[in-house]
Amino acid sequence: MTYIEEMRLAAAPERVWSLLVLEGGAADLLPGLRRAEGGRGTVRATLAGHAVTYRGYGRQHIEEPGKRVTWTLSGREVRGAGRAHIETRARVREAPGGGCDLRLTILVDGRGRIDEAGAEAQERAVSQGVARFRRALETQLRQEPVRVAEPGAAGPPPQLEILPPVQSGVMLRERRLAGALGLAALAASVWLAWRYLRRR
Repeated sequence: MTYIEEMRLAAAPERVWSLLVLEGGAADLLPGLRRAEGGRGTVRATLAGHAVTYRGYGRQHIEEPGKRVTWTLSGREVRGAGRAHIETRARVREAPGGGCDLRLTILVDGRGRIDEAGAEAQERAVSQGVARFRRALETQLRQEPVRVAEPGAAGPPPQLEILPPVQSGVMLRERRLAGALGLAALAASVWLAWRYLRRR
C-alpha cells in the first residue's frame, strides 16, 4: 500500500528539516513508537479495531541534505509471527508565499496481522497516524528551536540510526562458536604443556 500526504507548515524549510532530521524529532513525534534499552523499540498500531505491537528497528537515511530523507521501520509482531515494513520518504521545500511544504510518501508492506487487516484498514491506520504526527509537529514548531551546528562546522549531519537493529541469531551463534573453539584450543595447550612437564 502507498499513502501520500502533503501538508503546509508555518515554518521555514530549514527549521522543519532541523527538527525532523538533525534533532531526530521524527522518532519522538511518531505516534505509538517507544524506545527501549539496548537500541530496541516498539511501535503500536490499530488495525481493524485491534491493537498490534511490533518490535524491531528504525533507520534514517538522508537522500539530499536539507530536502529529502527516508525513514525505515521494520519489526515483528510481539504476539504473532507476522512482520511489518514501513518506508516513509519525506520531501521538504519552501512554499510559495512563505512557510514550508512537507510531502510524505508512505509505503506499507508485511504479512500476518497487517496483511489480514486489508488495504482499507491499513490506509485508515496510516491516515490516523499521519494526522497525529502533523498535530505533534505543528505544536513542536511553535516552540523555541534548538540550535544545531551548521554542516561542516562540526562534521556532516548525523546519519542517525534511530533504533539500531539487534544482532541476528546467526551472528550470535557464530560468535559463541568462535569463543568455544578458542577456549578449547587454550585448554588443549595447557594440557599438552602439563604432559610435557610431567615427562621431564
